[in-house]
Amino acid sequence: MEGYIEFDRFIDLETSLEQLLTQIQRVPMTASSWKWALIAAHSALQGAVCIALRGAAGFDTWKPKFLKKWLDAYENKKDLPSTQLDNFMNLFDKLFDKESEIERDLINSLNEHRNNFIHFNVDHFYIERKLIIDAINESISAMIAAPRRSKGVFFYEELQSQRFDALCESIRERLKVLADVK
Repeated sequence: MEGYIEFDRFIDLETSLEQLLTQIQRVPMTASSWKWALIAAHSALQGAVCIALRGAAGFDTWKPKFLKKWLDAYENKKDLPSTQLDNFMNLFDKLFDKESEIERDLINSLNEHRNNFIHFNVDHFYIERKLIIDAINESISAMIAAPRRSKGVFFYEELQSQRFDALCESIRERLKVLADVK
């Protein structure tokens, strides 16, 4: 479609991972680098979770009240209403049950700090550097696990899988270096 810019969930996931890697490779790491790294990690994880949950129609990614309205309209041959993506932690919990190896508390911390940055409502706040590294690292663990938990096709092309794996590995390697810096 001429004149339009196309986005899809995998492009968004891949771009978020690239942005995360770009931010954590900055020398020196500034407060802004940490902020945007955390935001990019959150964006990438949300993308991975949504891809894994989407199945054939994407119903599992919607807020329950929107799903109910949509299904009612569909069944009664009415105009289909707009839908809304469920809240991040609800999406996460739909994919990762209590038995998963992913530390939910770190993912929740990632989400809360991302929300603080996006909806900056104070003059300043502090986040422990180690907590950012741990939360981002745990988000990478969740992203790597997401394709195995997918309800449908996660990667449509072999190159997508290879690029995803390479980005995750590069991020992990850089996080190790950052964890060793005092």
